[in-house]
Amino acid sequence: MKYAVLSDIHANLEALTRVLEDARARGVKRFICLGDVVGYNANPGECVDIIRELGCPVVMGNHDAYTVADEIPAIVNGRARKSLEWTRQQIRPDQHQWLAQLPVQRRVGPFEIVHASMHEPDAWNYVVNATEAILHFHFQQTALCFFGHTHHPMYYSTKERKTYKGFDSIALEADYQYFINVGSVGQPRGNDKRAQYALYDTTARVVEMCRVDYDVATACRKIREAGLPEHNALRLEKSDMEAAAALKLIKGTRELVDSLK
Repeated sequence: MKYAVLSDIHANLEALTRVLEDARARGVKRFICLGDVVGYNANPGECVDIIRELGCPVVMGNHDAYTVADEIPAIVNGRARKSLEWTRQQIRPDQHQWLAQLPVQRRVGPFEIVHASMHEPDAWNYVVNATEAILHFHFQQTALCFFGHTHHPMYYSTKERKTYKGFDSIALEADYQYFINVGSVGQPRGNDKRAQYALYDTTARVVEMCRVDYDVATACRKIREAGLPEHNALRLEKSDMEAAAALKLIKGTRELVDSLK
């Protein structure tokens, strides 16, 4: 059996559509979603509807939680906050209700899924090194657990307490536990800007990272037309370092223009 494991769609309709097309072309009929269906990009309602129609197991991500919360937490930064405020105005009541009822973790047959970590799953902690993964493994009940949240494909295992970044495939060995990050469909970070998801073959016991091109230009045009932060578009178009440099240049130009008024 093959599962396509998706995470961090972030309202990117173009990326989600291409990922589903690619997965189905590979013979996938079962899907998993690790949360953050909404946030950052311009099609939150459409992406919620698509995931709902799949009827697949889904867990809540932090952007999903903040979208339906009574108030956006004070810890949420400026760009993310502006995106969330916009998103909260876009979704229908039934979409709000669907997001609000999502669990923060769940078991799917022989494996588990969570957005961030089994250690305090609703605290939205970032697991970016082996030390943080050890905390998670104290709560993982099965041999395999998938997660997202960081937008970077990586994995940890109890065979060796180290961080494996940017993997292409993993052959799962018996007697060990695995905690695997499947990257991001809708806002991949780092240098590879293609939409990312994982393919899990339960018979072969192999997890493969899949990366597909999509219509970035249309996704970015929609972000800009919606008045969402420019950084959201730059993150789709450029590497993390290039996006940060471009944003700094834009900010400097605006400050110069303001000083001349």
